[in-house]
Amino acid sequence: MATVVDHGPGYRIVGLRETVRKLERLGIETQDLKRAFGKIATTVAGEAERDAPHRTGALANSVRPGTAKNKAIVRAGYASRVPYAGAINYGWPAHGIRPTYFLTDAANRHTREHIAAIEADLSRLIRQLQL
Repeated sequence: MATVVDHGPGYRIVGLRETVRKLERLGIETQDLKRAFGKIATTVAGEAERDAPHRTGALANSVRPGTAKNKAIVRAGYASRVPYAGAINYGWPAHGIRPTYFLTDAANRHTREHIAAIEADLSRLIRQLQL
């Protein structure tokens, strides 16, 4: 059984990886799982993009969702073009940069709804296989 624990920026569902492995053995496709987590990542990325500080727009434009079969991923910044994304989100006191938490807040904003959505998608996939 999977349980939810606070995990710094965002939440971690303990036992999810094992649950996903078992579901795959029973016949659920990896793409179905990626779609379920991708919906959450897309929602969070949209909110983070909206909340990102806009000086030139490069930081907001660098926010993007990722897909994985057992987690929702949202990234911001690029090493070559927007290397300051982490400093803007988490702050950098030595350089006088206060944190904005644009990405962290977007990830944490609708946690209960995101968890409910994953549960609903996984339940739908299980019913689809008539398990």
